[in-house]
Amino acid sequence: MDERMETSTGYLLVKLGGAAGGYFDRSTESLGLRPRHVRVLDRIRSDSLSQQDLCRLTGMDRTTMVAVLDDLERLGYARREASPTDRRKHVVTPTDEGLAALKEAAVLMRKAEVAFLAPLSATEQKQLNALVSRLAEAGLPICET
Repeated sequence: MDERMETSTGYLLVKLGGAAGGYFDRSTESLGLRPRHVRVLDRIRSDSLSQQDLCRLTGMDRTTMVAVLDDLERLGYARREASPTDRRKHVVTPTDEGLAALKEAAVLMRKAEVAFLAPLSATEQKQLNALVSRLAEAGLPICET
């Protein structure tokens, strides 16, 4: 095999994923948020969901989800409450502060994305988005971040 590992597509995607994660982590740290917090807030912004549904929709395990929800409650961005339709369940809803933080996080993360993708032309950025979207739609498991 002539190809060096560090030039393989998979290896480069892993390295770039780590680098992109760093951009996004730093972009929202002023809000006390990490991308996984933003992912949960985004899921509950218009509909209360159970912790179990959030695990399924985000790909996070139950232990991680509990930690994320604990963080969001501590920050005042979300609350867990008894489900109005099923007393056995708890649902998670955003607070007004959480919705405001989500809006601000979206702006900050978009700026981080622009900075990260700056070496690519607008056409290349669209091509990259189309390609990674196809990979994501192919049924790859949701990564936990």
